[in-house]
Amino acid sequence: MHTYSRSVIIRAPIEEVFLFHTDVHNLINITPPFIKVKVLHADPPGIGQNVHLKVRQFGFIPLTMHMEFFLYDYPICLADRQIKGPFSSMVQYRYFEDLEGGYTRMKDVFEFSLPFGFLGKLAYTFVMKKLIEQMFVFRQNMTKKILEK
Repeated sequence: MHTYSRSVIIRAPIEEVFLFHTDVHNLINITPPFIKVKVLHADPPGIGQNVHLKVRQFGFIPLTMHMEFFLYDYPICLADRQIKGPFSSMVQYRYFEDLEGGYTRMKDVFEFSLPFGFLGKLAYTFVMKKLIEQMFVFRQNMTKKILEK
């Protein structure tokens, strides 16, 4: 199991930052250009929300993902897990902390395992570790940019 964690401070109220992340269509706006995401299905936000995505990496690797939200603690925490997709296991937590004065700290914690045993370990070392970091830096920077308009 691998874990990636990163925080960002956003000049927006905690409720606004939380609700931004409950709208699955915002994922399209905060995804890096090297990943294309299409929402195939999304239940209304809340615990048990199912989301089906079509993801294309580097323009040529098509994947489908089925995610389920299992934690929805407004406005403190959101968490979803992969039901079906490219990871052996994957959980993403988003924690929101009110810093007062209209600022919110958002912390992403991404826990995942890759398939294919030894080959998965090589992929993590040489490719995935950097890609995951790039993806979350981009996502957090875009979230900040959009919400701080």
